[in-house]
Amino acid sequence: MSYKLVIFDMDGLMLDTEKFYYESWFKFSEEYGFEYNNEKRKQLAGMNGKKIKEIIAKEIGSKQKASELRNKLTEYRNEYFLNYKGDMKKEGLVNLLEFLKENNIKACVASSSSREKISYLLKNQDIDHYFDFYVSGHELENGKPHPDIFLKALEESGLKKDGALILEDSFNGYKAAKASGIDYLIIHDNSFKKDFDADKEASNLNEVISYLNNKINIY
Repeated sequence: MSYKLVIFDMDGLMLDTEKFYYESWFKFSEEYGFEYNNEKRKQLAGMNGKKIKEIIAKEIGSKQKASELRNKLTEYRNEYFLNYKGDMKKEGLVNLLEFLKENNIKACVASSSSREKISYLLKNQDIDHYFDFYVSGHELENGKPHPDIFLKALEESGLKKDGALILEDSFNGYKAAKASGIDYLIIHDNSFKKDFDADKEASNLNEVISYLNNKINIY
């Protein structure tokens, strides 16, 4: 069976946002006594806000301060994106989305970001019209590395697992994709040094087109 749906992560996979997210932590982390570094980035990337706050609260010993830190981060990031006019699209993204459209393969977003943020950023980058639906980690009890977000996307599509492909970049996204039982490819975010190996990888989103083409030609 060839693919009928591609499930996209958003930050770091489609949009070059993770470097800004990483740098934004340092504006507030010292104030709250939260030690942030690249290992923390790997640990937290892809998780939903609820889980991130739990980890912060455990480290600094205060749920209230953890909420304050996350709120300040969110406000700072939202303000940044409201004024952003540049191109955040990753290499090969539009080529891949056009390929999916031409071959009647559905596309959806499964992101740990809020539904409002997903919608805003995709409209900001003029790619919202390529997607059939979104799934937000804010609407689920268990975020990545649990597979729930991908299983929810599959449920909404009405397809079986062998009809879908997940595209991810983060370590937590990799673990969630692997646990879902759905096929996947990991495209590492080239804004950072590669810090984990996956058993199924592509160098960029253009390579995904070749992967899909091979599947189409087989069937």
